Amino acid sequence: MPDIKETNEQPTAKQEEGQNERARRMRALKKGKLIFNRGLRSVPCIVRNLSETGAKLEFEQAYLLPHEFVLQIDLEDFEVTCERRWEDGLRCGVEFTSEKRSVGKLRAQILKSSDEALKEEIDELRDSPDNYFSRKRVLDAQKQSAHEQPTRTARPSASSKPGFGRRR
Repeated sequence: MPDIKETNEQPTAKQEEGQNERARRMRALKKGKLIFNRGLRSVPCIVRNLSETGAKLEFEQAYLLPHEFVLQIDLEDFEVTCERRWEDGLRCGVEFTSEKRSVGKLRAQILKSSDEALKEEIDELRDSPDNYFSRKRVLDAQKQSAHEQPTRTARPSASSKPGFGRRR
């Protein structure tokens, strides 16, 4: 039977201060943007996870990111000043350095069943401002009825001049 050693583990200084603890991160897939250079420049990103103290961001292509910037997330109602902590290819981790500031939601996410969405889209098309789709349906119906009743045209008589491209 192996000897069991009793150890008196002393908490380290970091653990005592609570610095080693990390805020719980929630997985996310939200569109956002980094704003810097006093609001004159922005870079689109995808927020992959989010916590009270930071976030993990992913980019579609490589950008030169500043050390400090403002992060806005489309489906959230806040913006926050961030500091870049690490980079790994097209991903980076940021720490929030300011309080979250309310900006109002930039867009809303509305989930509907596909049947409801299609019905609403059809209704919107029918109620277009210039009634284009209503007129198009009427014109299509007229064309359809014209195709159902073919009309005969008389052949030109043999005594007339031959048409362009005809053999003599």
